Amino acid sequence: MDPNIMLMVIMKYLKQARDEPIRYAEITMQKVIRLFYLYMRYKELQDDRKNREMWVRPIFTERRRLLQGDSDNLIMEMRLEDPNKYFNYLRMSAVIFNELLNIVGPLIEKENVVRKPIPARTRLEVTIRWLASGDSMTSLSYAYRIAQCTLSRIIPETCEAIWLALKEKFMIDPTEDNWRTIAEDFATTCQFPNCIGAIDGKHVVIQAPPRSGSCYYNYKGNHSINLLAVSDAKNRFTIVDIGTEGRQSDGGVFESSGLPHLFQTNALHIPPPTRLNNMDFEFPNVLLGDEAFPLSTHMMRPYPRSRRLNISRKIFNYRLSRARRTVECAFGILVARWRIYRQPILACTSTAVKAVQAMVILHNFIINEELDLPLAERQYCNIQEERNLSATNELTDIRNSSSRKSKALKIRDNFAHYFEHVNPLPWQWDKVLTNNF
Repeated sequence: MDPNIMLMVIMKYLKQARDEPIRYAEITMQKVIRLFYLYMRYKELQDDRKNREMWVRPIFTERRRLLQGDSDNLIMEMRLEDPNKYFNYLRMSAVIFNELLNIVGPLIEKENVVRKPIPARTRLEVTIRWLASGDSMTSLSYAYRIAQCTLSRIIPETCEAIWLALKEKFMIDPTEDNWRTIAEDFATTCQFPNCIGAIDGKHVVIQAPPRSGSCYYNYKGNHSINLLAVSDAKNRFTIVDIGTEGRQSDGGVFESSGLPHLFQTNALHIPPPTRLNNMDFEFPNVLLGDEAFPLSTHMMRPYPRSRRLNISRKIFNYRLSRARRTVECAFGILVARWRIYRQPILACTSTAVKAVQAMVILHNFIINEELDLPLAERQYCNIQEERNLSATNELTDIRNSSSRKSKALKIRDNFAHYFEHVNPLPWQWDKVLTNNF
């Protein structure tokens, strides 16, 4: 309503109250008070709107976003005319993106309340592009015609939705049958029997968190969070631990992740030990790690490099290194696909953790989808539990630790004997004699 009209109505009621009897004038004055209150509230709102520079900048309006934003123009053009550039832009084909949108879309779609919300497709595209390029949110806000303050909410929400929507299906369900399938893949692909995964850690560089001191400062001179991962023979991640401070080593992250306790209590349902080629001793199912990880009955690491490294031990180190390369390849594919790893992640620590979770599960999702495609069409070929250790006598701990270590040494020697005498590879001798591994 026009404020001038409201003032005219108020003046009319005041004149009316002056000429009316007292009993009617009181009722009229109550109407005047209500109208005057509404008039003052209206003036305050008008002043607030004048003081506010603008609700939405003209370049970020819905009309500009539809006419000039990447989502409705560049991406649509590449999708229709240049599939190779579309893949280069989003690091996945249009078919895989549609499949991902069908799964994640319902979790990120917003209701139309006051203004028309940004569509789920645009939210997913800008998030995938942020992960695939490593561009800043400011740069993406200009390209997609979305305000930076809005993007800073969209990207963490979408990353979290990707993780929640995909983790149940594309992270391993810890059952004996699934572990046996992984062990069979390692035996076929890498010729290492009873291997249920290769484990390694990666530093994800982030900008220094405020007031964090040296907690995230690693030995490489960067601030980072740790990504501890176990991969299968097809370069997919099966177990991940994300977010530990970068100052910790791979072995320290492994101990604090709770995985040793899960193995000792068999909470992951690892299959029991088996005999290989009717040998006299049984071989447990083990993880393969490098020198940063401790030797145990569920973890095999190389023999120490020294002059006492004989042919048998060199063969074991070669065979272990050959199988352990799967996790290195998985990290290589992860970094090659998601270029945000090439530079510090410019976001808060919680957003960085959500981004890493999203990239890990997208890595598995894309590999699973591409396994169904013909070979010529393929572009690329977290379990966290609280530790509940019971307090025991120190002497008992020392004895158990010593017993477990001697048993682990025996298991490693048995593997070395198996690789040298029972199941040798024709080319392993050349690799060992020339130290070419």
